[in-house]
Amino acid sequence: MGGVGVRGVLSGRLSVPQVSVLPAMEESITFLHSSDWQLGMMRRFLGPDGQARWGQARLDAVARIGEVAVSTGAAFVVVTGDVFEHNQVERQTILRACEALKRIPVPVVLLPGNHDALEPGSLWTSAQWQAHAPEHVTVLTDTKPLEIVPGVEIVGAPWRSRRPLSDPAAPGYAELKPGKTRILLAHGQLTSLSGGMSDVPTIDQAALEAAVADGRLQYVGLGDRHSTTRVTDRIWFSGTQEVTTPEETDPGNVLAVTLGADEIVVEAIRVGAWHMVDHRVELFDEESIQALEDWFAELPDKERTYVRLAGDGSLPLPLLSRLDAIIDAQGEVFACVERWTKFWTVRPAPDAADLDALQLSGPARAAMEELRQALAAGDESAGVALSLMHRLARDAG
Repeated sequence: MGGVGVRGVLSGRLSVPQVSVLPAMEESITFLHSSDWQLGMMRRFLGPDGQARWGQARLDAVARIGEVAVSTGAAFVVVTGDVFEHNQVERQTILRACEALKRIPVPVVLLPGNHDALEPGSLWTSAQWQAHAPEHVTVLTDTKPLEIVPGVEIVGAPWRSRRPLSDPAAPGYAELKPGKTRILLAHGQLTSLSGGMSDVPTIDQAALEAAVADGRLQYVGLGDRHSTTRVTDRIWFSGTQEVTTPEETDPGNVLAVTLGADEIVVEAIRVGAWHMVDHRVELFDEESIQALEDWFAELPDKERTYVRLAGDGSLPLPLLSRLDAIIDAQGEVFACVERWTKFWTVRPAPDAADLDALQLSGPARAAMEELRQALAAGDESAGVALSLMHRLARDAG
């Protein structure tokens, strides 16, 4: 009898019967599984200050993996692809990555993925990496099994280009025979999860499950999917160590995996510190504006949170000006607050009394009247201009 345990931010610990696929082991072994660090990644929506803090947070999360290794008694750490954002990252990024890796006190095995593939000019062969990579870090450059600790082998399928011609995981285990405790490191999307949208060959989940069932593999660590995802008891995506987009459902974790003679326990432990949030609002009156302001106030870790707003509705110009002021002010407090252009349809509903109260005259009055006529004719950009005019005139008064 065996089982799988799932703890941390996942759905709670559970155990289910299964046939043992592990060779005889005298005791269990724990290791950490991470992926998709993408060090050197840029995010257009963050300003210079936010980008600098976010980039450092990705390195800090790597260092926290070292702390988790100590607290869990992990024997080693594996990273299943996309350690770096691309092969031309700045020298500073490589050097800082090496410093972060030094803070992981156990052996580390890195798998090249599609972002940092073993192609001509790969950073893995650069002078910077070769000179500064810590001695306890191993980059898998072929499919030869690596005995990471006595009795446990790591096999991997490193990417050699950004566009493989076949299943990117298959080379790592196709020639294996049962009889040893093995961990497969692979990078790519599963056919079952890609939705037919992948533009490169996907990983055959059925073939992976067969390799686990017949004892060739005891754990499959996958990368490329940024959200922590359990595929089966022994096949997992760890997800990225720090969030990259609001669409990710469970990023910012490292997996602590414990293999025993007849049991596997997988625990998701949070190491990320940032949040990316989508928020949808309906804006029609002062109450809805106040509700949005209250929502902003209640969010924690504002300096480490990116907010993407989707909104619909129509507002009188004074309330639209107030909304603009709120979003501008919160953008100074949060890492970033931006309107989601694709889903932002908050329209101005100018009231004649509001405009007349501005007491504009001369060319300004003429421009206002022209904008009113354009808005009445259906030009939404005229409404935006009227809102800005209203806000400027109000602030000047």
